[in-house]
Amino acid sequence: MIKQETPSNLYQNESLKNFAELISNINLLKNKKYGCPWQNIQTHETLIPYLIEESHEFIDSIKNNDNENMKEELGDLLLQIMLHSEIGREKNLFSIKDVINSLNNKIKLRHPYVFKKRKKVSIEEAEQIWKDMKIKNKSKQTKKGVLSNLQSEFLSPIEEAEQINFQIEKYGFKWDNKNEILDKLNEEIEELKLAIKIEDDINIEEEFGDILFTLISLSKYLKINPHKSLRYANEKFKKRFSIIEKILGDKIFNQSNQKFRELWTLAKEQLNKNNQNDKK
Repeated sequence: MIKQETPSNLYQNESLKNFAELISNINLLKNKKYGCPWQNIQTHETLIPYLIEESHEFIDSIKNNDNENMKEELGDLLLQIMLHSEIGREKNLFSIKDVINSLNNKIKLRHPYVFKKRKKVSIEEAEQIWKDMKIKNKSKQTKKGVLSNLQSEFLSPIEEAEQINFQIEKYGFKWDNKNEILDKLNEEIEELKLAIKIEDDINIEEEFGDILFTLISLSKYLKINPHKSLRYANEKFKKRFSIIEKILGDKIFNQSNQKFRELWTLAKEQLNKNNQNDKK
């Protein structure tokens, strides 16, 4: 009697077949003779910006509830994992097999109630077991600071601030509500005003940085992508300034600050009106 495959078995078999093809494609892509010349000069370090970019794009697809884009962006993230694994294999350090084995071991280690005891637990119990197993595993390794793995040279200041907020929250170091962050923001602004008043250049720079860091903390709490928000602000500024350029033409070089402020208000009103018309 021929054993009929279940939907679960079919899914696993098809996934394994596709994954085997992916491994083959990556090997061809990284082939020293016939492969992609750009891929062959990449290192773990040079690929960092692309890994960060793809992560942000996937997060945006989640926020936009775009399933098709989520599928594509997850593929881009998987490509990054495959490329880093292949670089590791080329250097005889590790391979995708080792990455998967490490992940499987971690999953089983941190979920003993699933893979050993087959015991139903509450969400609170599951979180506590996860934390206990993570702390136990970390204690066996070389003790480092919580934030010691953040490599500033590979991250933009905004990305590093995001990662700092993400890491410390795991240990319960987080804001209780948005008003706390807003109060802190106002406090930092007042400190900047004082530094400016007494013309303390070093402190001005420090306080300005504190304001930016607090804004990143607020963006995380509000689940806002600060990169996307800043890009939006940049685009809005460029559109307003473009309107001023069209109005003034060559005369743009001979205007007072007061004139620019008046035209800025006019450009802002015009864009708002255009946006309202677009929504109709």
